Amino acid sequence: MIPDAWDIELREGAIGVARHLIETGCVRYDPDHLCRHGSGLVSPVHLEGRRLLSYPAVRDEVLDFALRMIGQEIGDGELNAIAAAEGAGVPWAALIADRMGLPLVFVRKEAPEGEQEYKHRIEGRVEPGWRVLLVEQIAADGHRKARFAQPLKEAGCDVRDLFVLFQYGIFDEIQEHLAPLGITMHALATWWDVLEVANRGHYLDGQAQGEIHAFLHDPKRWTAEHRGSRKSEKAA
Repeated sequence: MIPDAWDIELREGAIGVARHLIETGCVRYDPDHLCRHGSGLVSPVHLEGRRLLSYPAVRDEVLDFALRMIGQEIGDGELNAIAAAEGAGVPWAALIADRMGLPLVFVRKEAPEGEQEYKHRIEGRVEPGWRVLLVEQIAADGHRKARFAQPLKEAGCDVRDLFVLFQYGIFDEIQEHLAPLGITMHALATWWDVLEVANRGHYLDGQAQGEIHAFLHDPKRWTAEHRGSRKSEKAA
């Protein structure tokens, strides 16, 4: 099948984002201090996507690509609000909402102490029937994202889409967590894109590329072989 214009732009955009992540220092290979994820997995490579925000020209280029993706895959004029998941996704959600001229709401990880209802996890105005785009920085297996979508759905919002700057691209569980909620994920880049750019530009030596490649192909096995053998730090 011959790729259409958007398929080509999508691929070029993903490679561009991956290159920016590497060149701005967002990607860090550190075999002596492994990255520890909430799922229990550890990896030899860290991603600190918030560093992109410190580079205005790069930030604007990534944001332009994000808006093109939203327009192409969701549709201009289809959304009523942008929802920021508490954490690293907040600045990206704010930038997208500002560019699109849409209301911005904030979804907490948990309700304040003593409050259990969904409305106490949402800060800002939403209305039943509104189509809301949930925005995060990074997605791994999708479990945490499903938790953020739930209070919006309970408020009567139509949540069909999750936008992320970066998706790991190695966890089958992500569809298991999002599909039952009717949510489609849209991601600018994955670890596979980063590895491709690293290979092309010789940003990493052979040992680093080999370790990352082994992790991406079988993260559970890599974790079993390396957990406990080295220091680790929580994923950003």
